[in-house]
Amino acid sequence: MKKNRNYLLFITPAFILYSIFIVLPIIIVMFLGFTDWSGMGDIHFVGIKNFITIFTDSRFAPEFFNALKNNLKYLLCVWLIITPFQYLVAYLLYIKIPAHQYIKFMVFLPYVISTTIVSFFATLIFNPNIGFLNTFLTSIGMEPGAWFGDPKWAFKLLIILILWQGSGSGIMIFYSNFMDISQDVMEASRIDGCTEWQRFLHILLPLSLPSCASNITMSTIWALAIFDLPFILGGSNGGINGTLDFANTVFYRYTFGSGLNGKSDLGFGASIVVIMFIVMMVVTLIQNKVLTKFEYDN
Repeated sequence: MKKNRNYLLFITPAFILYSIFIVLPIIIVMFLGFTDWSGMGDIHFVGIKNFITIFTDSRFAPEFFNALKNNLKYLLCVWLIITPFQYLVAYLLYIKIPAHQYIKFMVFLPYVISTTIVSFFATLIFNPNIGFLNTFLTSIGMEPGAWFGDPKWAFKLLIILILWQGSGSGIMIFYSNFMDISQDVMEASRIDGCTEWQRFLHILLPLSLPSCASNITMSTIWALAIFDLPFILGGSNGGINGTLDFANTVFYRYTFGSGLNGKSDLGFGASIVVIMFIVMMVVTLIQNKVLTKFEYDN
């Protein structure tokens, strides 16, 4: 009997578009990683020279590893600070604490504000010369700070800004997951005499693990690909002592900013992208492997 393959008619258009705009660019970037090309003129194949430079060049390697360290520090903050904070706020909204509707609106509002606008207001607040915070501290007799110009504060303030602006999406994901949990189950637990802590530990937490996995995976990819906020606040050089330097700012600096050889080098930039793609894949696979062990089995 001949198989009905009508489903291919529905799959093919999306598959073609995905291949053209996703798969093909990845293949091209991987090829460019083995070349020397400024974006114009001839492409020169150089083998693994770009990758050797990344790991061994006395000037570039320290910058790259410092940026990668900042990415991983941010990733730890995602796991240990940002995601637990999102989960806690979502739970408080779910149990309808006082003013929960207003809080729900306020926690999601920053998410729809442009990163550029957030950075602009952060500059108005934390600028060491004209910033509101230093003006306020001086008026009450306290010592003003350098804030983003201080290596001790720059990264911490960046995480606070990300927590304020970016938490809304994760909170809504967790909150939506809580709302999807059957109210019959929750009501049965109340009739059986379960405490709020028992309901949280044995019902809400296991049933919300899928949203935890999705949220952490998306946040991990974002943490390893962050660019706009640190670039605006710290500039292309990564802020004071490289405290706001991330892999993508290094990529920008050396690909379009003539940082390595005094010229734009798309081939070298592509090799940075290939390495970060591998790092992202490895971290995501390990993370998903760990998260799978905690999945709730219906």
